[in-house]
This record gives sequence, structure tokens and C-alpha cells, in this order.
Amino acid sequence: MIKLIYFFIFSSIFTSVITLDSIQFHKLTSRDDLTPQYLTQKLDHFNPLDTRTFQQQYYADGTHWTDHSGPVFVYICGEAPMGGPAGGFVSVLAEQNNALVLSLEHRYYGKSQPFTDYTTANLTWLTVEQELVDLAEFIQFYQKEITSNYGIEGNPFFIIGGSYSGALSAWFRLKFPHLVKGSLASSGVVNPVLEFVDFDLQIANSSGIECADVLREVVQKIDVELDASSERNKAVKEHFDATTVDDGSFRYYIADAMSLPVQYSKHSAVCDPMIKAKNDGSDLILAFADYCKDFFFKVMKTTAVQYSDDYMKITKTDTTGKAIAQRTWWWQKCSQLAYFQIAPQTNPIRSPKITLDWHKQKCSTVYGSGIWPNTQAIIDEFGSNEIKGTNIFFTNGANDPWQWCAVRHHLGISEQAHVIQGDEDHDSGHCIDLHTPKEDDPPDLQFARAQISTFVYQWIHA
Repeated sequence: MIKLIYFFIFSSIFTSVITLDSIQFHKLTSRDDLTPQYLTQKLDHFNPLDTRTFQQQYYADGTHWTDHSGPVFVYICGEAPMGGPAGGFVSVLAEQNNALVLSLEHRYYGKSQPFTDYTTANLTWLTVEQELVDLAEFIQFYQKEITSNYGIEGNPFFIIGGSYSGALSAWFRLKFPHLVKGSLASSGVVNPVLEFVDFDLQIANSSGIECADVLREVVQKIDVELDASSERNKAVKEHFDATTVDDGSFRYYIADAMSLPVQYSKHSAVCDPMIKAKNDGSDLILAFADYCKDFFFKVMKTTAVQYSDDYMKITKTDTTGKAIAQRTWWWQKCSQLAYFQIAPQTNPIRSPKITLDWHKQKCSTVYGSGIWPNTQAIIDEFGSNEIKGTNIFFTNGANDPWQWCAVRHHLGISEQAHVIQGDEDHDSGHCIDLHTPKEDDPPDLQFARAQISTFVYQWIHA
């Protein structure tokens, strides 16, 4: 248990709640001695008649900024509340380049809240396009701050993100190449896949045959209980403190509980106890419930209830934004980005009842009829995994299921890509390159970071 806690505290990207269905755990280790700052952003950048504004939170870390004419790194915080300024490999890059690090919270998350009531109507301005202009306004605002304070103009800016914010990083360089010298898109999910069957296929592959077979058996047994009598349905949910959760959301929760350790470079967290339970002849449902209580509930700070339709219908936020983050991220999925993880037709790990139709129903139930993503519009606007940008470095972990929404191959001399391989002792998961470097990191991870450092230096000095 201590090893699991250590892993998720020190290899994450920011303190937050659940996202990219549970992407909240790609957080960077961050320092807590800096004061958050705020800038005023327009709610609607595309309507000059709408004068409404909100306060967007950011941090400025000048620890390594020894020359005020030097570079400025902008780290995009994604679909979760921001827990502090960026750390991890971003700090290493800052030290290498004597850079200022700015961390900007995404609109509608954390303390960057335009509203206190997140009805479907009030979610209208939570879009990729609005967030990209937020970033453009922020960069121009901060350049003016530097000019005002130090009399310096034209600092080289470089933008960084991981996962969804990795996609934003690449899209920003595509749309605003005059504002940033380049982009690091770690696990950048630039392809808004509607029917994301490759997710589970990669989970099965990264788990190994024995583990994947046990996980399938768990799902099959749970499905049988859910579809039996109401008494058995309630009984199986009681093991997970989920008696109030609708069947579909409960099935989705089970799938996430199986996949997240694999996604985040720790497949042994779920595989070891479940293989042992199988070999010991233990009750697999009870064994999986124990794993969820020891890992998901305690380490990943999430419960089955947070997956329920009723929870996601909650429209009131709290002072941290945590209570609403599930609703806002699923809005982004249902309205624009999809990434719908559905069961493959053969040998699925998640329940075969998690289909595209199930996602349609969930989007409709939570947000109202007619809410459905036009993924082709995003593909047409940004180019998907054939994005035609420049000075973008794409990284992915070889064990990460999200790599199949990302760029895995070079798209040209100025669009680099590296799929990072693990080794016998280390998986290579989601946003692995952004974690704090360690001496025993796999050789290919060390090589990838060296590549990143080389290109970042070249691009900001070009």
C-alpha cells in the first residue's frame, strides 16, 4: 500500500479530481510556496457584445529565470482543478533553459469558474476554441507584464501540456505559431475518437494474458449479478459502496478501476492481487472489491458514486471546483471530444454493455437531448493525428491506451514523435515523460527526455 501511495504522489501531474475519465492523476509534483494569481478573461471571446468575464487562476515560478529576457514556459492545466505550479520534468526543462514557468488553470475547473451553477446552458462556453483563446490572451497579457516590469519585449514562449492539455498544446502551436516557439504534447490526445475500442485492447495487452483473463472473468461475474434479481444486483453493489449507482455507470466504474493502474504505469497494482485471488480460489468479486477499497477509494480518491448519473447532474460547484469537475469533463466529451471507451466486440475487458449507445444515453441523461460530439469538426479544424503544425514534440508511453488518440510517428522534421518503451522493472504509461526524473528510469525514457531537451533548446533559440 505504501508503494502505491508513493507512486501516485510522486509520479503525478497536479492535485485534482477525476478526469480523462480519471485523468486527474497525471499531475506534476508541485511546490506550495507560491501565491496563485488571477487575470480577467472574457467568457465569450467570439462575441464582442458579450461583456461577461471571469477570473482565471495562474502561477508564476521564476526560480530558474535568471535573465528576464529569457524564455517563458506555459504549462496548460487540463480537465481538473489545478493543485499548484508545475513541477516534475517541466521544472527540469526550466532549469536547463533558465526559464520562467507559468501554469494556467483551464476555464471551468478549480477556481477558474465563470459561474456557480453549471446548467447545460451555462456550459456553452466550455469549448476547446474558447480555451485556446484564453491561452493566447494569457500569453499576450504576461508579455505585457514583463515589458512593464523589466522593459523587455519579445520573450520566447514555449507551451507544454499532458493528455488533453497535451492536445491543447499542439493545437495552440498550430493556431497561434506567432505566440509560441514550439510545443511539447505529452500523451496529447489530438484524435477525438468516437468509438475508442483500442483503449481496452491496449489495456489487455499491457496487463498481460493472465491478468487480462482474470479481469474479464471479474466483469463477467459482475454482469451476471447485475442482471439477476434486484436482490443480487444490490448485493454486488454493496461490496463497492455503490447501491445508489445506476447499472451502466457502475459498469463504467469497474472498467476504470481496472484500467487506471495500467494507464499510469502500475499494472501490478491491480494484476498482482487479482492473479493471486484466482490462483488461491478466492471469490473474484470480493477480491476486486477489496482492491477497489485499498486502491481506488484510498489512493485515487474516487468512489463509484462519482460515476453515477445523479452525481454528474449536480450543477452547483464548491470553492475548489472539485464537486463539478466530473460534470465539466464529461460535458467536453459529450459536446466535442468523445474519446468514448467502448467494449471491443471480441474478448472485451469492460462490460460489453458499455457501447456507443450507452454513451449517447448518458450524455442525454446528464445534459439533455441532442448533446452529442461532432468529432469530425474537431478533426477538420485541427488535423487529428495528421496535424500540420511545426515545432511540436509528441510523446507517448508504450503501455498507455491513450497513445491511440495521439501522434505516434514523426510527421516531419519539425514534428517529432517518440513512443517511450519501459523495461523489466518499469511500465511506460500516460504522460510518463512529465514525471520527475529518477536515476532508475528506463533507458528509453531518459533518451526521450534528452531528445525533448535538445529540440526545446533549438526551437526557443531559433
